[in-house]
Amino acid sequence: MSVRVLINGEVEKKIQNNVWYMKKKYPMLIEPVLKDYIWGGVKLVEKWGKPLPGGFGCAAESWELSLRGDAPSRVLNGEFKGQTLYEVLEFNPEFAGKKCLSFPRFPTLIKLIDAKQNLSVQVHPSDRYALANEKSYGKSEVWFILDAEKDAGIFFGFCRDTSRAEVLRRIGENTLTEILNFVPVAKGDVYMIEAGTVHAIGAGITLAEIQQNSDLTYRVYDFGRVGRDGKPRELHVQKALAVMNFKGGKATPAAFPYVDYFGFKKRLIADDKYFFSEFYRIDGSCPLFNEDCFIAVTAAEGRAELVCGGEKTALQKGATAFIPAGLEITVKGEAEFITTTLR
Repeated sequence: MSVRVLINGEVEKKIQNNVWYMKKKYPMLIEPVLKDYIWGGVKLVEKWGKPLPGGFGCAAESWELSLRGDAPSRVLNGEFKGQTLYEVLEFNPEFAGKKCLSFPRFPTLIKLIDAKQNLSVQVHPSDRYALANEKSYGKSEVWFILDAEKDAGIFFGFCRDTSRAEVLRRIGENTLTEILNFVPVAKGDVYMIEAGTVHAIGAGITLAEIQQNSDLTYRVYDFGRVGRDGKPRELHVQKALAVMNFKGGKATPAAFPYVDYFGFKKRLIADDKYFFSEFYRIDGSCPLFNEDCFIAVTAAEGRAELVCGGEKTALQKGATAFIPAGLEITVKGEAEFITTTLR
């Protein structure tokens, strides 16, 4: 029996003797991978319960759900405790669900990001460009604002039509941000970042980033910042110009309304090929179930319990759980959380 593995799209696991042993499905708490990039702060530690990565005293990003070889999430509880999620799904691909079968690798990556400083102005390529030029996939992403200091905002696209020549000139003159939209943000705002859109997270923002499983980024402008080695960080200007959308437009948050249910309400965050995400507020309980795909549950506020078959799993603020496909659970408590699956 050959089972296609959903992790890299290149590996197929042959189960010896044609025997497949079904493992018990349960809500798996995920140990994130922490990144200490120089622009990060400590809010993920102080407000969302993350440990400080050693060495530099900041936690810029927490990769909540990652099946990337350079940043593998691990399971914290139950039968699979200590294993990477990569390993779990390699031998139990049905946990990811059949909707993942149309993808050459696991489709989704979830991060929490704390920007103490502005991130670089950057752009991501489309799948078409990335596959042709990088032997990789492109990147689309959505931002859900978890917290924002007064006057904090994001850079999002051009405020007017521009050109390759003007952008190149302004990078050299350090005036690129003058033709970008700067958008003040508030907790709960949602912004979809399509491939080709120039963007940057501004200082003072903490957000959840749900994205295509790719880390391919072209850095355009970095505010004159230097790295820990004292040298300017690398830019990727020519590649960025090749994929950039030069059209101008107004940047506004997505206006998805809440839908009320008994004991909870929810709203859409994003409906993308690589992720379908919703935001829940519960004061009581709500069911979660997807027959054909995993569900990732990321707690934004409060504390919840994941109830399954009489067993309870506590989900603290800032934590993420992986719910295997076909597993029905009930979330109980007074909390806010984000779910991510495939539609």
